[in-house]
Amino acid sequence: MLLYFPEKFDANEWFVLGAVIANILVFTLIPKRLPRELVPLIVLLSISFPKILDHTMAIQPYDFYNINDSKKYELFDLILYGVYPMFVYLFLYFYDVFKPTHMKFLFYILSWTFFAGAFEYILSKIHVFTYMGWHIVFSLPVYLVSLCLTYLFYRFLNNYLLKSKSNSN
Repeated sequence: MLLYFPEKFDANEWFVLGAVIANILVFTLIPKRLPRELVPLIVLLSISFPKILDHTMAIQPYDFYNINDSKKYELFDLILYGVYPMFVYLFLYFYDVFKPTHMKFLFYILSWTFFAGAFEYILSKIHVFTYMGWHIVFSLPVYLVSLCLTYLFYRFLNNYLLKSKSNSN
């Protein structure tokens, strides 16, 4: 994997650096609520989904968008994957705080889906994403499915963890 440095250092690179710092702050300053054993798995999942999707939709034959400044795989394209864990962690953190059920859960998932779409819109304006045939509205079902799968992953792992802890006692 050959990484290129950006030709110019502008808003998208500053955003990526700022978001990585925000990630570090979220993971260090927010009170710990989620089981410590699950956090690394949640982080890996939150990096894997976007990486798989980006490497499917942002390259040939689809080539729907570019990440950052060019078609080349830049250093900041790699660093960008360090931005996603905060989003997923906060999604699960606030789920654990509010524990929404039924219609409130549906509203919760839809709210995060639209928040992700709005955030992506901002990212497109500072050229973290440059669309070529892609529209943000196409991202909404992707976010909806990703958030639902993330929630199911979390519930499965949390239930497994609780079951294994009760069996060990």
